[in-house]
Amino acid sequence: MQNQRRTTIDPQILAQAAEWYAILRKGQAHPAEQAEWKIWLTEHPDHQTAWARVEFHADRLKSLPPKAAYVALTAPDLQRRRAIKNLVLLGAVGLSSWQFSRSRYWQAWTADYHIAQGETKTITLSDGSTVMLDSGSALNVEFSMDVRRLQLVAGEIYIETAKDNIGWHRPLVVDTQDGRVRALGTRFSVNKQADYSQVAVYANSVEIQPTDPTASKQLLQAGQQTQFVSTRIDPAHSLKLDQPAWSQGVIVADNIPLSEFLLQLNRYRQGYVTCAPEIADLRIFGSFPLKDTDKILLNLQANLPVKLSSPFPYWVKILPR
Repeated sequence: MQNQRRTTIDPQILAQAAEWYAILRKGQAHPAEQAEWKIWLTEHPDHQTAWARVEFHADRLKSLPPKAAYVALTAPDLQRRRAIKNLVLLGAVGLSSWQFSRSRYWQAWTADYHIAQGETKTITLSDGSTVMLDSGSALNVEFSMDVRRLQLVAGEIYIETAKDNIGWHRPLVVDTQDGRVRALGTRFSVNKQADYSQVAVYANSVEIQPTDPTASKQLLQAGQQTQFVSTRIDPAHSLKLDQPAWSQGVIVADNIPLSEFLLQLNRYRQGYVTCAPEIADLRIFGSFPLKDTDKILLNLQANLPVKLSSPFPYWVKILPR
C-alpha cells in the first residue's frame, strides 16, 4: 500500500501503465504484446510501482455509477480502451479531470492513436483515406454525419484523402489548437508545434481557417507550405518535396545548422543527442535514412570536424575534433 500512496511517480510512467492495463484487461492481448509488457514492467522499479497503483485504482471501476461503468466496459474496442485508460489514470494520478485533461500530455496519451518516440504508423480510415503518423504524434478521429474530423494533438500527420465512400460528401478536416485545415481532394501534411501549426500541400489544395473567426481564410496550393497561429496565417512559400521526408524514412537536410538537424534527429532516436555551442552552426547537407540513427551520427563524425562522446548511456554529445 505504501507504493500506491506515492505521489512522485512520473505522470508519463503512470500513463504508460494505464495504457498497458487498457490493452491487457480484455484478455486478448497477443503474445508479443504480453512479452513487451513484461519487459516494460521489469525495466525500472517505478514501472512496477505505477502498475501496482493502476491495478489498485482499476478496482474502483466496480464502484462507478452503472451508466459510466457500462460505457467504459462495453464500448467498441478502441473506445473501451480509451475509456478504461482515462478512468484508471485519473484515479492513479489523483488530479481532477479538468486539471489533467487540459494538459497537452494528457491529451496525447488519451488520443485514439498515439505513436511512440522513433516510430511511425499508417492507418486507413473508414472512408478509405490513409493517415501516416510521425514519431511522437497523437491523433483523434471523429466521423459524424456532417464532417470527417481529425484532431491533431501532437506531432505530424501525412494524409492521402479519399472520396467520402458513403456518398454524403462530408468535408475532411484537420483541427489543431491554432485552427482548421480543410482538404480539397488532396495529399497534405499538418505539423503541430508548441506555438504554431504548419501545413504543406503535395497535391491539389487545402483551405486554412485560424481559430479566431475574425482572421482571414487562405487557400494553399500544391507545392506550397505555410504556418499559422490562432490569429493569422503566414505568407506561403515553395515546397520542394513530393511528400514529407519522414514518411519515406529519411531526414533531408538542405544547408541547415547542425543544431537544427539534431533537433530533428532526436525525434527518431531513443536517448538524446546534443552538440557543443561552437559547432552548432556547422552546415548539414544530404539525405539520411532513419532506420539506423547510430549510423547517421557516425556519418557526421566521418564527414565533419567533429567527434562523438557518450557521457552517460542514451546521451551522445558531439564535440569539436
